[in-house]
Amino acid sequence: MARRTRGLAFLNSIQTKFVLLFIVVIAPLVAFLIYVNSYARNVVRTQVTDSYEKTLANFINKTDELFMGAEKYLANFMHKELDTANIDYPFREETRNTLIKVRANNKFTYMLNFMPDVDSFTYYSPQSSRLLLTTNHSGYEEKYMAAQSLMNDVASTSHIAFGTSRSAFVTIDDELYLIRIYRDFPDVYLSAWINLHRLLDSLGAVHSAILSGEGAVLASHGLPLERVEQILADRSERDASNPQYFLLSRYSEHQGLRYVILIPSTDVLQNLSFFQKVIYWMPAVIFIIVVFYIAFIRRFLLTPMRTLIRGMQRISHGDLDTRIRMNASNEFNYMNSAFNNMAEEIKSLKVSVYEEQLRVQLAEMKQLQMQINPHFYSNSLNLISGLAQLGDQASVQHMTQLLARYFRYVTSSSRTVLTLKEELDHIRDYLTIQQYRYPEILSFEISMPPELGNASVPPLTLQPFVENSIIHGYQKKTASFRILITCGTEQSADGGSLIAVTLEDNGIGVEPAKLAQLRQNVSDSVSRAAGESRHLGIWNVYRRLSLMFGEQQVSIRFESVDTGGLRVIVRFPLQTA
Repeated sequence: MARRTRGLAFLNSIQTKFVLLFIVVIAPLVAFLIYVNSYARNVVRTQVTDSYEKTLANFINKTDELFMGAEKYLANFMHKELDTANIDYPFREETRNTLIKVRANNKFTYMLNFMPDVDSFTYYSPQSSRLLLTTNHSGYEEKYMAAQSLMNDVASTSHIAFGTSRSAFVTIDDELYLIRIYRDFPDVYLSAWINLHRLLDSLGAVHSAILSGEGAVLASHGLPLERVEQILADRSERDASNPQYFLLSRYSEHQGLRYVILIPSTDVLQNLSFFQKVIYWMPAVIFIIVVFYIAFIRRFLLTPMRTLIRGMQRISHGDLDTRIRMNASNEFNYMNSAFNNMAEEIKSLKVSVYEEQLRVQLAEMKQLQMQINPHFYSNSLNLISGLAQLGDQASVQHMTQLLARYFRYVTSSSRTVLTLKEELDHIRDYLTIQQYRYPEILSFEISMPPELGNASVPPLTLQPFVENSIIHGYQKKTASFRILITCGTEQSADGGSLIAVTLEDNGIGVEPAKLAQLRQNVSDSVSRAAGESRHLGIWNVYRRLSLMFGEQQVSIRFESVDTGGLRVIVRFPLQTA
């Protein structure tokens, strides 16, 4: 219920209504701009991706033709291009092989001029371990050594059938080469080398890569291999709605390779400068408008209204000196002036009522003080009579002195405030009189720090609790009964000092139900007004402490002692008499 009330109060606030009105007005505009920007992005994204799709498809067709052309050339090389069978000059075998290598080199050099995307050609004969490398780029020595190692491995470990080909990869100076190896009669290995990095350069994309059939990144352009692998891993792990890169890929069945183009999302809208500026600046513009709108509303409406409300709250809390300055609009100045006049009138009336209330409270305190009626008067007189009959003159004299001091303290109605030391001395006299009634059974102990002796307290503050302890707590006439009274200080919630007087006995205690009722009735003035007299003494103490120190600063707490008995803690502010 309380949460619902707070929610209704929030919705009924003028500030909330102004903010909601602004949102209703500005929301359609913001939604339209978001829609336009989203539509433009989708259109441009579609156009860009379609363009790159066509570029990638044309490129793969071109590379497929390149590979097929190179493979066809290698298949026809020995029979149609080189024709080694016609080299039958009466030379030695070494000279004949040299002529073959010269003719093959010339053929390869001539063909490289017509196939610029092919980096190199090799001719290898396992029988004579002769290798011929023809290249149209730099790095001849590194390529020759790599080709020698590769061809030896292929000839010794691989089983390539005559008239077939296979692929291999070689890395030289951080550049990857795809090598198509073809085996021909009479046991000769021919190969065409294609630089994959240079092949990606010819694609024309800013960021691109070549992947193997298993998905491993073989070569990349514009991005390091590690970055490409990270991008591909991120896309496979989660379906990003707004990725950093748009990925286009196409697989070549002939080559067994996958070509990938990575388009940065920032480049997709690079031609939409106007929409980009709108996207970038619109949130800032809207934010500035909102700030100025809220500042205007706060300055001329909400702040004066909040100031007026705070003034009313302070008046309701008793701060009658609250005044509001005249610095708002004419309407608020009129309300502020009326508020100040009202506060001045309330203050004048409050002072008069407060003075009258003080006089009434003083009379009430004296009446409550005189209302306390000790229950042991007749018992004390009977005890003195019995001691006199026994001839114990010293006890009679002592008992009479104690009783006289007791009467003098109780009937001193002219004093409404005494010191804590005087109150404890009175309690000591009262308990000493009770010890005459219960010799060798009743014992007590009173302790108080010397610095608390001058603390102010109403008369007869502790006696009702001591009386109740003896009357209700002690019922086993043969068992010892002990009362312990201690005084100390505590810190209040507002940082002040409180006196805590603890009265504890080892009597029969109080049942839980009666203890809860006792705690509830401590400050219940309704039960007192209704005529209930069962807890009149306790209510009397609480009432007089509240009149003296204020109800918020006073507390009386009842607790059950684990070993049996009852503990009463009386707290009130520390004030010096």
